[in-house]
Amino acid sequence: MAYFITDTCIGCTVCELKCPVDTISGKSKELYIIHPEGCIDCGVCAIYCPVSCIQDQYGNLVTRIKPSQIPKAKVIVDDCTGCEFCVDICPFDCIHMIEDPTLTGAVHYKVAEVVAEECVACRLCEIVCDKDAIIVPNAPTHRAAMLPSQLEKH
Repeated sequence: MAYFITDTCIGCTVCELKCPVDTISGKSKELYIIHPEGCIDCGVCAIYCPVSCIQDQYGNLVTRIKPSQIPKAKVIVDDCTGCEFCVDICPFDCIHMIEDPTLTGAVHYKVAEVVAEECVACRLCEIVCDKDAIIVPNAPTHRAAMLPSQLEKH
């Protein structure tokens, strides 16, 4: 079941810009629509909505969270293997690889790093990391209901 935008939507475009799977559409200053076939129930649109007009999959209105208070993805460097799955799935290109800051010398080992200002807390990176090396601590969003293979279709 997908999230739903109520008729109190002011058409500000924030939900469309923050949706990690591009499944929200509309025109500025008009009612936006979440297309249920593409919604992954992550809740990113709802936590960014300035007028709290988005219902979760259970019909509850989700309250906006100030962007500065939304936790961002963090990499646990000791657990990161440098596989780059998180880099590949991030829809906002906010994850990239850097030299491991814990290693010195001739070893060239890379680990993921998150640019917090670009992260929307969609948690797709958590889903693909089989080492639990990237997390969104105290996440206000849900882990996406779809598997990564399903996301590729959208």
